Amino acid sequence: MEFLDAYSPKLELYTFLPMEEVSANVSQQQTVAVIGTISKDVDVIAQMQDAFNNFIESGQVWALLIGFALGYIFRNMTAY
Repeated sequence: MEFLDAYSPKLELYTFLPMEEVSANVSQQQTVAVIGTISKDVDVIAQMQDAFNNFIESGQVWALLIGFALGYIFRNMTAY
């Protein structure tokens, strides 16, 4: 159980590149440390409110309404 408490995957190093041979028979290993956090905003209602406010403020609602009106008129003119 002590091993699980001390283990931290954030500090683990991963080797992505193979060993390279350099001059004088000295090998050099290239390692890449993966360090990062994932921060997610889980307030879905606030995200929906922000998206709706952006939809209204940017004028996209007018483009939607005009598109519906023109589409309805065009459909009625071409239907027989």
